[in-house]
Amino acid sequence: MTRLRRAESKNRTRERLLESAREMFAKNGFLGVSVDHIAEHAGYSKGAVYSNFKSKEALFLELLEERMSEEIGELRALLSRAASAEEIMHALEEKYSSLEKQVTWCLLAAEFQLQAGRNPEFAAPFAALYRNQRKAIGQLVKLVAEKAGMPTPPNLDEVATSLMALTHGISLQRAADPRGVSAATAGKSLRLLLSAFLNKNVVAKGKNS
Repeated sequence: MTRLRRAESKNRTRERLLESAREMFAKNGFLGVSVDHIAEHAGYSKGAVYSNFKSKEALFLELLEERMSEEIGELRALLSRAASAEEIMHALEEKYSSLEKQVTWCLLAAEFQLQAGRNPEFAAPFAALYRNQRKAIGQLVKLVAEKAGMPTPPNLDEVATSLMALTHGISLQRAADPRGVSAATAGKSLRLLLSAFLNKNVVAKGKNS
């Protein structure tokens, strides 16, 4: 029981630190937050952070992985509810027309990428997270194609890379110019690009048959 209570207490501490980091990063950016800030905001000493996480970068990577998994879960739920290709496209357009959360994480990821560019130790796990995300997005594109009755694009990783780059790029542009880039731009653009990939694949299959 004592070990169980200790484990529960450690888990609570870890979750509070993650929540503190999430709030602080969103408010002040990755570079604008120190381990001391995170610990103080959570009501702990700096030692509590280092007893749970190797570094501020490791803490951020865990939050980023959590956000990526959350996004994949949202997309899978969206696909499971959609009964047709048109419903899928409409739902995707609607989802990515609300960019507030996406903008925050894109800005944080961009900050971290600059940091990782200066330190290869952080670049490797950062790249691995995006590699896994591309793979998951690619599998979702495959599901979209199947549900739409279309052939699966042969280059799923490239399709996923393009879709992610599009939403991230538009998010960053909106962050810099919210009056010039509407929230609906990402959703509309994503729909057009995904449709283009799927239709191109149909045309290519027809030429080869």
